[in-house]
Amino acid sequence: MSKLDAPPPNTYAGGDDDALRGQGSLPMNPTNVADETVDMDAYRKSVPRWKRIYQHSLTQMMLLSVQGFCGPAMDDAIAGLGGGGLATPQTSNVATAINYATLATVCLFGGPLVNKLGTKWALVIGAMSFPIRGSSYYCNSKFGTQWYLIFGSFFTGIGTGCWYVAESGAIMSLAPSGARGKYLALWIVSRNLGQLVGGAINLAKNHVKGVVGGVTPDTYIAFLIIESLALPFALLISPLERVVRSDGTRILVSEKLTFKQEFKLIGFTMSSKLILLSALWAFWSFFYSGTWSTYLATYFSVRSRALSSLISPFFCIVGCFGLGFILDIKSLSQRRRAQLGLFTVVILNLGVYIWSIVMQAEFNAANPGKIDWDESLYASSFLPYFFVQTTGPLSQSYMYWLLSSFATDAQANVRNGAAFRCLEAVGQAISYGMNTQIKANTLVGFCVTLALMGAAVGPMLVLVNATPDRIPADVILEAQEVQQEKKVEELKAGE
Repeated sequence: MSKLDAPPPNTYAGGDDDALRGQGSLPMNPTNVADETVDMDAYRKSVPRWKRIYQHSLTQMMLLSVQGFCGPAMDDAIAGLGGGGLATPQTSNVATAINYATLATVCLFGGPLVNKLGTKWALVIGAMSFPIRGSSYYCNSKFGTQWYLIFGSFFTGIGTGCWYVAESGAIMSLAPSGARGKYLALWIVSRNLGQLVGGAINLAKNHVKGVVGGVTPDTYIAFLIIESLALPFALLISPLERVVRSDGTRILVSEKLTFKQEFKLIGFTMSSKLILLSALWAFWSFFYSGTWSTYLATYFSVRSRALSSLISPFFCIVGCFGLGFILDIKSLSQRRRAQLGLFTVVILNLGVYIWSIVMQAEFNAANPGKIDWDESLYASSFLPYFFVQTTGPLSQSYMYWLLSSFATDAQANVRNGAAFRCLEAVGQAISYGMNTQIKANTLVGFCVTLALMGAAVGPMLVLVNATPDRIPADVILEAQEVQQEKKVEELKAGE
């Protein structure tokens, strides 16, 4: 058994299944109990090697990560230019606000949609929408076509919403119980590797000192090509019920419900203890992006913004794997790891927010103009942006780990992930919308973000202290295995 797949020892359920589900997960659907664990020896003998590799949870996680590299990571690379790389950030902020408002609406109803379509086809729909983003920025930069940038954001919001809901359910379901932190770190890292590639493209195209306005239009052509590569990887995704983890477990998938039943569960999900307690955290976790993107566009030169999109992801890669190892410490219970993870994320974000507020207060007193990377002010003014590109993703990665700690089955992960994505997108839409108004003064955005984090910590403490010591889905699987073994023994005894 690999290190990635080793389950943590000495963990206990802490109660029966109903008690575990009472911590915020949905009631179980009727479950297909067949083949939820696999006889690995028989599996190796009967299934070709290529198919075993293809159906392995790590392979599927890598396929998801490649799509994240081609799609959302390229979005992040464009956002990493500050204002989408345009001469002024307001048009980009309007388009991004529309994108996230649409995405939030799709995510609200995304659980029923994805559970009926299946993870694979929801990912395919999303991957088909990725190139719209790069092409709309190209047309705006090259021809000044603002309507396509704004109108295209509506369609990317629909496609990306489908993709995000499917992705969130998959990433919370694929990992073996002892490797969730590292699997989530792999997911975050793929996003940041995409930003590194995008950042290298940005810097290569926009490294000349003294250039004003936006980045060169050719920059977006490279993004468009990479975004187009997501589709074939989406088509390679295996249905979750066919995935086999290396510890011999399958993903618990319940029988499909009707659309009417699925839509009824939207209300149950949004009013569940799990979502209510994590709602403010979800809203806050992406709220920072609009304000810090505007800060970068307002106070830094074109080539400084291009450099930022290259170097910002480096520390995030280290930070996410560091958090992943904390969340997978085998000597601690799942609840204790949840508490330690929350403390780490909050302290790191608090430090960055205070630093950002101090810098913005100085800029309000004396406007520095467009700061270039060879100026003495560059380090102290850029580092808050640099570090928030790590502390922000840490808060998101941590929340998905925590949500998966309450999971009862794959469909519950999809619904909970959809609700969390919806609240995230609402936060982003409001953040970018707000920054279309405050323009050059981002102090308001920094202070609001800090206040949101403060408000989110209290409910999260309640949720974290209610974390079960084991994932309910694992407990349910074990109970079903015991029942199956008893039935087999009874049949043998009756012969």
